Amino acid sequence: MDPLLDSRQLRAFTILAREGSFTQAGKELHLTQSAISHAIKALEADLGCQLFHRLGRRVLPTHHGRELLRYADMIQKQMSQARSSLGALDQNPRGHLRIGCTPSATQFILPTVLREFKDSFPLYSITVVPGETPDILADLEKGAVDVAITLKPLDTSRLNARPLFQDELLFLVSPLHRWRSHPPKISDFTDQTFIMLSRNSLTFELVSDYFMKLGIKPRSIIELGNPAAITELVKAGVGITIGATWTNNAELETGALAAVPLVKGKIKRHWIAAWLKDKPITLVEQTFIGLCEDVCLKMR
Repeated sequence: MDPLLDSRQLRAFTILAREGSFTQAGKELHLTQSAISHAIKALEADLGCQLFHRLGRRVLPTHHGRELLRYADMIQKQMSQARSSLGALDQNPRGHLRIGCTPSATQFILPTVLREFKDSFPLYSITVVPGETPDILADLEKGAVDVAITLKPLDTSRLNARPLFQDELLFLVSPLHRWRSHPPKISDFTDQTFIMLSRNSLTFELVSDYFMKLGIKPRSIIELGNPAAITELVKAGVGITIGATWTNNAELETGALAAVPLVKGKIKRHWIAAWLKDKPITLVEQTFIGLCEDVCLKMR
C-alpha cells in the first residue's frame, strides 16, 4: 500500500501554491520560510517529482504541482467537512455562525429563525452582518460571513443558492394619496417624490430598470437605507415608495398604508439563502438554512 500524504505538508503546499511566496505562506501558517521550504522538499521527495518552479522570490506550480493541487483542495475540504460534522454531533455543540442579511430580511425573517435556531444550538454565538445584496455577497467572497439571506444576483456562478421565496413590488402610498382611488398613469410620475432604498441595493437597481423601460426619470428622489424609515415617511405623506407588502403587512392591515399596482409591468424579486460553492456546508449552517426555508414558506 502506498504511504498516505502528510496533511501538514499538503497544507503548506496548497498555501504556497495560492500565495506564490514562501514569505506569505509562512505568515499565513505562522511558520518560518525554512520550515515551509523543508515541508515542500519532503513532499517532493515523497512524490518523486518537482512541484514548483522557483522564479526568484516567487514560485509557480509545475505541471505535477497543478495536478496535485486539484486533489489537495478536495482532500482538505473533505477533512474540514468531517471535522465540522463531528463537532455538530456533540451533545452541546459550540461555535460561531456569521450571517449576512439584508435590512428587510434582518427585521422580518431572522427573529423567528434565530429563536428556533437557539433552541437547537443554545451554545452557538451568532453575528448578523446587515447590508445590501452587493455588500453581503462581497463579505461572503471574503469569508467574512458563512451564509447569506439576500436577493438573487444575476451571477450565481460562485454560489450555492437555495430558493426561499419570490415577492412582487407595488406602489405603497399614504391612505390619503390620490392614487388610492385614482390609478396612476405614467404622466403622473413626474410630480411625485419617490422614497427609495439605498443606491447600492439590488432593489434600487430593479426599480431604476423599471423606470427606464417606461422612459421616465423621476425628478424627486429621497434615498434611504432603512426600510422602517421609508415606511414612516410614506405614512406621513412625504412621498411614495415601491416596496413589498410582506414588509408592511401591519401598516396595510391597519390602513396606515395602501398598496397600488404598478403601471405597465411588474417587478419581481427572488430571495435566496447562499453560501460559497467551494466551501463545505456544515450541519449547523444546513439547519439555519432549513429554518429560513420553513419561515419563508408562509411568504410564497
